[in-house]
Amino acid sequence: MRIFLPALLLLSAGCAELPRLEPSLSERDWNIALAETRRNVDAGNYYAADRILAEFARRHPDTREARETAFWRAAYLVDPANPLGSLEIGIAALDAYLASEPQGWYRDAAEVLRHTAAGAHALAIGARTGWAPDTVVLVAAPDSAPPPRRSRDEEIAALRDQLARSNAELAKANAELDRIKKRLANPSP
Repeated sequence: MRIFLPALLLLSAGCAELPRLEPSLSERDWNIALAETRRNVDAGNYYAADRILAEFARRHPDTREARETAFWRAAYLVDPANPLGSLEIGIAALDAYLASEPQGWYRDAAEVLRHTAAGAHALAIGARTGWAPDTVVLVAAPDSAPPPRRSRDEEIAALRDQLARSNAELAKANAELDRIKKRLANPSP
């Protein structure tokens, strides 16, 4: 009996599932795909970066990593340096990621990036149309006198000032997008 019990314990321990020390094939491929994607983005080749992510998702369907490619593809679409992307398309892609991945690895970052992209998009529209978010519309009370009319030159100067403010806000939003993109590309463990 003394020999039987240790042998039984040794045999049962050998059948027990031990934690994995090595990453799975999809995890290794994921890390390689992200590194290769980043190299292509750094080189300005957004088309190749997108193809790498799409190919990863095709080769590893139904994995968590494959679902997370949607975040990176969306993030690169809102990158101002990406000639293939746009804020509108990127915002829609971020919305799709957020809707489909309630427990996504990059959910918090996607929400911040989506809000920042939406703000940049609003500023870009404002710069094109002359609208600025800090514009205050004054509504005169019925018994008050209307505000005095400005001359054409005063209106042009005011619109130029408004455009300059919008451009400065757009530059700040783009800088924030760049900062977020760099932070997301090098996440801390």
